[in-house]
Amino acid sequence: MTDKTAMHRYDVAIIGAGSAGSLAAAMLGRAGYSTCLVDPLARANPEFRAEKLEHAHIEALSEAGFLDQVAQAGRRYDTIWVARQGHLVEKRPSVEYGMDYAAMVDAMRDMVPDTVTFVNDKVVDAQLGEAGSSLVLGDNSTIEARLVVAATGLNASLLTALGIGRRTAAKCHSISIGFDVKPVGRDRFDFDSLTYFGEHPRHRVAYFTIFPMPTRLRGNLFVYRDKGDPWLGRFREDPVTLLHECMPRLRRLTGEFEVLDMPKLRPVDLVNAVDYERPGLVLIGDAWSTADPVSGTGASKAMVDAVRLCADHVPGWLAADSIPAARIAEFYANERKRASDAHSRSVSLNARRLALETGPAWTAYRWLRFAGSRGRGLMTDLFKPKPSDGGAARPQWQP
Repeated sequence: MTDKTAMHRYDVAIIGAGSAGSLAAAMLGRAGYSTCLVDPLARANPEFRAEKLEHAHIEALSEAGFLDQVAQAGRRYDTIWVARQGHLVEKRPSVEYGMDYAAMVDAMRDMVPDTVTFVNDKVVDAQLGEAGSSLVLGDNSTIEARLVVAATGLNASLLTALGIGRRTAAKCHSISIGFDVKPVGRDRFDFDSLTYFGEHPRHRVAYFTIFPMPTRLRGNLFVYRDKGDPWLGRFREDPVTLLHECMPRLRRLTGEFEVLDMPKLRPVDLVNAVDYERPGLVLIGDAWSTADPVSGTGASKAMVDAVRLCADHVPGWLAADSIPAARIAEFYANERKRASDAHSRSVSLNARRLALETGPAWTAYRWLRFAGSRGRGLMTDLFKPKPSDGGAARPQWQP
């Protein structure tokens, strides 16, 4: 990316260089469109969010042609131990990458070609129109663009100034808790990665996961509690004790381990944009709607937005003389985008009910999922290649 302040008219101006904005800038710049990317931070700010590349992330980045570059910022692992009802039921073959969110975003920024102009500033106002829009920056300079992409994440100040509202679908839907871990008395755990679902609704646990990052082992716990719940304070004071209290059988799989840092807490609201129909302006990622980290779809939903926008809609919009709100609506109605949004929200809502509901139907459903995982685990073990077939076990990750 070039970093310059000489402003001119661009095909596309992207506000926000997070995962969605950076991926969109990389795709549009590679396609030859005159593009400007605006963000107040030259490099991504460290945040506790999206610490894995899972299947949906990998699929979106593969379609965009950037998976190999982004994956280099993470640590690959190929097997996930899955525990339900306190029992190990499956050793699931699955390629994932553990990485810091900032490292993931910076890897995407590094993919943006030099033909894209990077403006290290903040957009404070905008005038939108079908034939083109103007963005006012913090230094009072102006950017003109035919299309404006709002990838502003959770920062709603600009959208609010434009009259675009935010409707909360679920306040504090879940709380994510992140921390580094280390096994006690040995070099590594017996697994590459572990996903341990809550044992009983009274514990209010969605699941706990341990997975490798490039230089350390990471633990993420997802719970359903109010922000003011005293349990959260107790957890920060003595996380290991509280982990074993809310998952009594966990020690059977992990053995003894320690938490190495102060746990970070992130309450998550499910929020949707409203009154967003504007000519020349399209919202992607969290600017459009937020996702519950429990679903594992937050960053992937943003990536799907960027890929579908750049691949399916931007070329046609820029080939026309104007971009009215009716044309922008085509993106929000995109079948694959809508499927991504619906899947994210459905998983978010169902995961909470699966973890908390105590009725007979949901109890039966939990045991049905247990049986399904156990069945997959048995089939995987049955058809696992033997070393004589060239299926020698992969060395386990060590810190």
